[in-house]
Amino acid sequence: MMKKLLLLIPFSIFGTLNANAQCTPVDCSASLPVYGGICDSMLNDGDINQAYNDFESFVMNGECFDAGVFDPNQAGTDIQIVTVHDITFGSMPAGITGATNQATYTTNTSTNTLGCASFTGTPTEAGVFNCTIDLLVDVNICGFIPIPLSNQNAQYVMWMTIKPDPTFTGLNSTYCSTDGAVTLTSTGTAGGTFSGPGVTGNSFDPATAGAGTHTIMYLVSAQQGAAIAPATDSMQIVVTVTSAGGTTTIYADTDLDGFGDPASSSTTTGCTIPTGYSLTGDDCDDTNPTIYPGATDIPGNGIDENCDGVDGYLAIGENELSSLRIYPNPTENTLSIDGLEGETESITISNASGKIMYSFSKINTTSYDINVQSLESGIYFVKVNATKVIRFIKK
Repeated sequence: MMKKLLLLIPFSIFGTLNANAQCTPVDCSASLPVYGGICDSMLNDGDINQAYNDFESFVMNGECFDAGVFDPNQAGTDIQIVTVHDITFGSMPAGITGATNQATYTTNTSTNTLGCASFTGTPTEAGVFNCTIDLLVDVNICGFIPIPLSNQNAQYVMWMTIKPDPTFTGLNSTYCSTDGAVTLTSTGTAGGTFSGPGVTGNSFDPATAGAGTHTIMYLVSAQQGAAIAPATDSMQIVVTVTSAGGTTTIYADTDLDGFGDPASSSTTTGCTIPTGYSLTGDDCDDTNPTIYPGATDIPGNGIDENCDGVDGYLAIGENELSSLRIYPNPTENTLSIDGLEGETESITISNASGKIMYSFSKINTTSYDINVQSLESGIYFVKVNATKVIRFIKK
């Protein structure tokens, strides 16, 4: 969707002029009208309290065109843009600053004049923002003798969504049906709603939830600062409740990689999984802790590290995320992920039994921090875009 330059007289200017941006303009003139415009009015989504970086390009030229496309009252009058100057920014979330790659732009009729505006910082407000680039434009009324009109107010409009922080703590990965209720605490944006089996208000009761695997979710919406609409995000944690008198199938996990031997199953009663056993029986080599479902498969070494039945080729996802790393490992409170591509579809954290504990989607940064304090000590797996898996230890 493109947002055309709007000439508004009069117009109130917001924000302050910033230093020149480091962005590089892109020529999108082929998709724009003769007088130019902005290449894309939609900025990338961001997350509150997470680093943000995006930019948009725009095109201008000195061709004459009907001023009615900007102001119906001026229809029939041909004008040309001469100079753009005094550029400021408005209606943005707190913590984000805007900057253009030049302070002033001068047009000509032989080539397009390209510019770009960057939006960087760490937003501290969530919501959907109608961001503006406010500027002054010097124009000429076209004719045999051009008539100059200086300092005409104009505006570019772009949309930026900053999502709230849906993180919360208070849950373990497993419970016995006789365990008492626990309190769920938002560690991010307050005001959301907890939901799921056994949830009442901000409390989770294993006895009420009953035996089984349950997804507990925190959904939060926020409209803060200059936002014109709320933005919404959620976090899910999967918990397993075991019946105190039930019988559970378990698998011997000799190499302690979190995945059991399918040929060595047994049963246990009660709520505790004995040390050296796993709830999943899909390990293809239970004598080697580097071989398990989801492990990185090294091409051409004759070993099926990820238990998919082949000694594979380098997957596209592995190649794209070759610089991915997590730290600290082991960790006790926060797990940091670096090397994301900036448009990551999903990040999940699973326990050694393969159950998803945390789930995040549409990550638009190259790094991401996850609070894992509520996880029990043990082995967990970070999966990015369902292709790249890295194991870490929660102390």
